Amino acid sequence: MLRYLVWRLLFEACNIRRLLGHGSETVQYLAFGANLSDAVMRKRRITPLAMRHFTLRDYGLRFDHPAPWAGCGYASAEYAPGESVHGFLYTLSARDAARMDFYEVVPVVNRYRRTWVDQDGETVYFYQTNRSTPNLKPTAEYLGYIVNGLETHPDASDEYRAAMVATVTGVPGIMVSSYLWEQPESRRGWRRAAIGIYQKMALVVFLKVIYRYSLTAWIIRV
Repeated sequence: MLRYLVWRLLFEACNIRRLLGHGSETVQYLAFGANLSDAVMRKRRITPLAMRHFTLRDYGLRFDHPAPWAGCGYASAEYAPGESVHGFLYTLSARDAARMDFYEVVPVVNRYRRTWVDQDGETVYFYQTNRSTPNLKPTAEYLGYIVNGLETHPDASDEYRAAMVATVTGVPGIMVSSYLWEQPESRRGWRRAAIGIYQKMALVVFLKVIYRYSLTAWIIRV
């Protein structure tokens, strides 16, 4: 639990730094999941300095990043020659990009990582899972962000959009502690049961309190 409190404190420090302004440094971030939604970006109080459609070649969209619910997953882009990922290229201040890292649970917990790619004269990064897991399904709400984001994308073919719409979705149900822990606990007997209870408790506290509530983010102008 201590490292999740450290995660929150570091996040608050990033928010406070952002309150001083955007700063001069910028980065190019490719969004292809929930961050395609303007509502999600506003909720996170992250305002792109510029944005445009972008297609990442030789990568494929995969829902292989474990969500907090059994059988559900979030988007990642995996190397796949001949495939493409369509999304929005956001120009972010480095300070907002650092805050986005925390929303994507990169620092301390290391669920995603930044992956950098050079294409079409641009150096862009996107979030790639550190825990690729097969047979996961996006929730209907999450998939909706992607489908809506693709509506005006000039490179997304009718077939590509149809494939997204037809993607089988999952229903949020039982929470799984592997959302926070990379590997299942290997102990046996009462120790395994006790650690399992602790992990589930830590997951609920993280998602319902530590991740959700900030002392400083609400002050940031969007």
